[in-house]
Amino acid sequence: MICCFTGPRFFPWADGSPQHRKVLSRLDTAVQLAMELGATHFLCGNAVGVDTWAAERVIRQKKHHPELFLEIALPFPGHNEKEPACQAVCQAADYVHVVGTSKCRRAAFYQRDRAMIERSGLLIAVESPGFGGAARTVHMAQKKGIPILRIHSSSS
Repeated sequence: MICCFTGPRFFPWADGSPQHRKVLSRLDTAVQLAMELGATHFLCGNAVGVDTWAAERVIRQKKHHPELFLEIALPFPGHNEKEPACQAVCQAADYVHVVGTSKCRRAAFYQRDRAMIERSGLLIAVESPGFGGAARTVHMAQKKGIPILRIHSSSS
């Protein structure tokens, strides 16, 4: 089964803060649960924030579970090529490819998110108040009937 991720790029707290560490811990737990549910293929969109953190969690799991496969779906060529964490994830991934075909960046992000949902049987979603790509991706998964493991980014 393929499991994909969605979540915000930015949060109102700093990396290394208690809230950040809590989200990372919840991502670890969600990846483990996804594996227990049969996920062996993880699909990430290579954005800063949740996408990168999720891919890093999968990379760590691959050390103990070499059967896991990490795929990175880029919305357009060169996406986040100047972001060191995103590039490190791409280098460690099993497969990196461009899925967006639109010249419009916003449309390319939509195409990437839609392509990930179309192929997935499970979504791990870090939720944060607001709208945007992550909320739209959750909505797409709901419409398709894909189970969603929700991670709340609040301090609770």
